Amino acid sequence: MMKNLIMIGVASSLLAACSSNKVAVMDTAPPYSGVDKKVYDYKTKLANEQVDKMPEWYTKIPEDEESIYAVGTAVSPDLQLSNDIAILLAKRTLADRINGELRSQTKSFMSKIGTDANSSVLNEIETVTSNLIADVDVAGYRVKESEVVVNGTEYRMYVLLEYSSAEATKILMNRLKREKQLLSKISALNAFKELDNKVNEKNESEQKELKTIVETITTEG
Repeated sequence: MMKNLIMIGVASSLLAACSSNKVAVMDTAPPYSGVDKKVYDYKTKLANEQVDKMPEWYTKIPEDEESIYAVGTAVSPDLQLSNDIAILLAKRTLADRINGELRSQTKSFMSKIGTDANSSVLNEIETVTSNLIADVDVAGYRVKESEVVVNGTEYRMYVLLEYSSAEATKILMNRLKREKQLLSKISALNAFKELDNKVNEKNESEQKELKTIVETITTEG
């Protein structure tokens, strides 16, 4: 297991350095490297091949207002292990990005209610949401894309995770609704109603989607 983790760390460092560009090839091996020119050229060729095999969605992560994305990669002689670790690494990145989305939505919410609420209410909201951001959970993500590259006896797995921005809104709203005293102070504010409507629309959309899936399965059956 330790050997696998070391391999993953080394390979991840190589990929981070490569990004979507080819590895620069020098006419000769660096004089300070102590590496034979043929060995140097061979390793450079291998590195370029690894870059060429990267999925486009890994080097150019999708961006849209509806979703939050994160990628991960891992290499191991065991296919399942490479998949599990790639997802784990992607989830760590996803958690950071969800935090960023929550901060953004909280800032926007507080800005909208700023003129309708006193400073004590704003302080309460800030306290509640700061605890929420610290304990963010990435449950609800889905694997949008995955691709495995076989390299000799090893498997390199690439994964792309997707998380709905509306889910982040639901997390924020559910947390606010748990604070009964705070809720009584903000429930009548337009900014809160707007946020609540956004969550309700998301729930209705999910129900319609589920109904369509059930009807399709029933018809095909």
